[in-house]
Amino acid sequence: MSWVRNLLYPFFGGLVSIIVLLFIGSCAVIKPPSGGPKDITPPLLVYAEPPSGTLQYKGEQIRLEFSEYIDESSIEKGIRVFPNVEGEILINTRGTNLTVDFPDNLEEDQTYVINLSRNIKDEHGMEMAEAIFLAYSTGDKIDNGAISGVVWSEGPMSVHLWRIIQQDSLENIFQTRPNYFTDVSIKGEYNFQFLSAGNYLLLALDRSAAGFALNTRRMQYGLFWQKIIALDQDQSITDVNVITKKEQPQLRLKRGEWNANNWGRIVFSRSLNDLQDNYSVILGYDDGTTESPVSFHDPINPNSLILIRSDKSPISNKIRIKIENIFINDIVFLDSASVSVAVPQDDKNYIELTEPKKAVTITPTTNKDTVYLELKFSEPIPQWGLEYELYKNDTISVSEKIVHINPMWVNIIPRNNWEPRINYTLKIYASDTLKNVGKTLQDSVITVNIKTTDYQGYGGLYIPIAGQIDSLLSAVLHSIENPEQKNLSFVNSQERLEFNQIREGRYTLTLFSDRNNDKTYTTGTAKPLTPAEWFYVMPDTIEIRTNWDIEMPSLNIQELY
Repeated sequence: MSWVRNLLYPFFGGLVSIIVLLFIGSCAVIKPPSGGPKDITPPLLVYAEPPSGTLQYKGEQIRLEFSEYIDESSIEKGIRVFPNVEGEILINTRGTNLTVDFPDNLEEDQTYVINLSRNIKDEHGMEMAEAIFLAYSTGDKIDNGAISGVVWSEGPMSVHLWRIIQQDSLENIFQTRPNYFTDVSIKGEYNFQFLSAGNYLLLALDRSAAGFALNTRRMQYGLFWQKIIALDQDQSITDVNVITKKEQPQLRLKRGEWNANNWGRIVFSRSLNDLQDNYSVILGYDDGTTESPVSFHDPINPNSLILIRSDKSPISNKIRIKIENIFINDIVFLDSASVSVAVPQDDKNYIELTEPKKAVTITPTTNKDTVYLELKFSEPIPQWGLEYELYKNDTISVSEKIVHINPMWVNIIPRNNWEPRINYTLKIYASDTLKNVGKTLQDSVITVNIKTTDYQGYGGLYIPIAGQIDSLLSAVLHSIENPEQKNLSFVNSQERLEFNQIREGRYTLTLFSDRNNDKTYTTGTAKPLTPAEWFYVMPDTIEIRTNWDIEMPSLNIQELY
């Protein structure tokens, strides 16, 4: 059979060579297998060698292994070392492995902390679920102090931590690099570990700015309710919780526009919902004359005011709009500003119904005049410029009550209230009054379809308060189904928090000390440095049911602080 072996040898030899080459080629590049379901599992740290907590660390290479292949481009922003190290730290990745090489000049008796941030991603783009701290000491001891808590915010956040040496030097602290910083987890949690004893200052801010100076105009941020956190040796302080909020921009006039011979608008940099009434607006024309227009909130854009000329005679091609004494909440104000606007030669715009754009569902209440159908239009309309006809089940005429909020906003409700589980139809026509001023609707008839549900159900919530009562103690119920719905209560003379006539649904409850007496929670300010107000978020959801009053167990405020 030797001849068979000799005959097949070239074939098998070539085949073996091809297999070897393919094997070598496949080993040359480490990559994850392709195909399969979408990866939604965050990468995990499997182990570290040497392990976290190593003493007498001499700078040997630290090897980390993850549960998945790591995206190398995410490592640069994904690994942080505290305190800062003189010299270059070499970091290399290969597949699921990552190595860290410290320089040779590490300080004696120093704990070095490696923070693996949530910026670390696997090759499918999934980031880590939470940040991880690893500690290595060049001495014979590792500090084990810890500060942890929860951050309530919109969007991903990070937390900065400064170790304070002199408390009289905090004026510009948020413009300096923090001693430590970490990311907030998917669940809103953070945890600083391996801290030495001392005084600390904490700030939560946008995760995109982790490690950078605070910009109060662009970033949402929040402070703890204690300015300084005093940490004893190896102490663990929990519930250092923060609520964040983005500061409102400075009030300024952004632009103006004139939409027809008799009306226009001016737009500001922030909401005017709390605008005081003592402001003034003056229109100046090319011939030197001036006029004080009628002004009111724009029903569509909370940042703008609508202006209406009382004189309907033709005007020049330009108007100079000047405003004075714009105050919001006695704090934010604009002393004076002006803008020039061009006047269009012709007004060919039709009047449109801007809200609602589609069919409306209304939940009626047993109390009359409580739930209106809100109609908002594209431009000012004379008070009797439109006619309204309300029908039940398409054919039965219903007498309606009409409330003119302003020339662009009208509220309507049946005089005998909405009936439950009924289909209504509202028809809107242009009246002779509107046609006489040369305006009309885009459609000859605007139709709004309305469907009502069962009557709104209400319940109550009562919470006894024990311990040393804070006279400024407040509580707010936040509706889960409708975030804009909030119910506020203050502790009363019977030492109770009482919520009456609360709509049926699921709620979260937040207690807070209204230190500045503004009836809302204050998250603190960076400059001047002012701590946040104390707060406590109930861990469980509260369900309010119709015709059901809930009496909660007594809450001891001292136990919550």
